[in-house]
Amino acid sequence: MTTSSVAEIKPSHVIIWLDKNMGVSQNNRTSKKDLASNANVDCIPSNERSYDINNLIRFDDPNMNDEQWNSLIQNVLQMFTDEESCIKFIDDNLIANKQPFLIVSGQMGVTFMPRIHTKLSGYIYVFCGQRHLHEWTDEYLKHIEVYDDESGVFAKVLADIGIYHFRKSEETLNKTNAIKYLEWARRLFMRAIQLDHIKRTDYLNMIDKALTELKASQLNDDNDDQAEKIGHDADEG
Repeated sequence: MTTSSVAEIKPSHVIIWLDKNMGVSQNNRTSKKDLASNANVDCIPSNERSYDINNLIRFDDPNMNDEQWNSLIQNVLQMFTDEESCIKFIDDNLIANKQPFLIVSGQMGVTFMPRIHTKLSGYIYVFCGQRHLHEWTDEYLKHIEVYDDESGVFAKVLADIGIYHFRKSEETLNKTNAIKYLEWARRLFMRAIQLDHIKRTDYLNMIDKALTELKASQLNDDNDDQAEKIGHDADEG
């Protein structure tokens, strides 16, 4: 029987940005809008639509109830200015089987990195305007990547989310889900290329090959199901 009839899957990635400047709602609105909409696999990029990123800002609000806190996990980008709230949000997303991708400023990273580098190894991006002022990053180069340009860090995050979904497509046995993961991965890679103009031909070729094979296999499954149904109806008749 075909495996195509399943509940619709949802993206399981979230970008978390810890920065005392970027976490202020009115600061750098365009940058936050661009990253949020590019990382949202269900929408077109922000330069083609209106998107109020400040609805996604997470402040340290002691009056926030559990329902409000849990709803934050549904959003693709969350901004933080407070380390404790940020690490709690990371832990909550991991418990919810979501993969956090952390962007952290050089200023805040120096104290935050000892707490998080093993937990999110390979998914941490230090974004600082003056890299030479943050020599502390040398100690964590096995776990982090360091950027001083906005397009570079945004593109790398999008590409890594694409790789994450590509791997998800390889892990699932459900062909419909695998196709969806691959389509998301391709969309994210193309958006990354638009930002940094780095060709990612190998990944795109692997995605296209896998999509072609999966769609052909799914079509065969559907044909087999249809033939089985016709045979069953004939037997009953």
